[in-house]
Amino acid sequence: MSKFTPVAITLAGIGGISGSYYLTPKQNSRIINSKVKVSFRNKYKFALLPEGGDIWERKLELIKKGKPTHLKLKEIAKNQENQDQLRKLHKQACEEIYDYSIIASPYVSDFKNYCSQNNKEGIGGAWITEDISNPKKKKPPNEWDDKLTKLKNADKKGLQGDMLQLNIRLNSDRKKTQWTEEDRKQIKEWCDAFGDEIFFGQNRISAQNAKQYCTK
Repeated sequence: MSKFTPVAITLAGIGGISGSYYLTPKQNSRIINSKVKVSFRNKYKFALLPEGGDIWERKLELIKKGKPTHLKLKEIAKNQENQDQLRKLHKQACEEIYDYSIIASPYVSDFKNYCSQNNKEGIGGAWITEDISNPKKKKPPNEWDDKLTKLKNADKKGLQGDMLQLNIRLNSDRKKTQWTEEDRKQIKEWCDAFGDEIFFGQNRISAQNAKQYCTK
């Protein structure tokens, strides 16, 4: 009978481990516990709300209109009179959520909506919001057109995921110089979706792509 436990087999498959490794129940427990103990604070350190700034006020307004899960956030949604007390509750709730394990947490939505920065907030700058339509004789041209031209001419090594795929598609017709609504739609949809995701820091390729092709 094989001495491999399911965990050992999984590790071998993922990590390309050579040789035979046997994980005892105690070792299994340590591996599982280390994953369970990963907190929002650890995993999303770049997304935590800064000490000060207008972002707290914006998130507070979202709580008032939303349906939070955390008890202190619920209290904010119900009682909206004493602003100083509401701000205090907001910060207390977020600090508590930050220290929760992300595994099976009931506060994932609360963290994303009320206690963290998304990519638009973390990357900053003025994000393009112009519609993808381009009426005839419009001057200046649609803001997305300049970004599409830059993306088409970009070095593939600096692109990732959908932006890389869009670069490849744009280059499938090298003579093309006029951009269509479909072209603009694809880059705008990526920017809009990525902008709403939880912020993982400025240095990721995806964040650099957003800064180059989604902001003015």
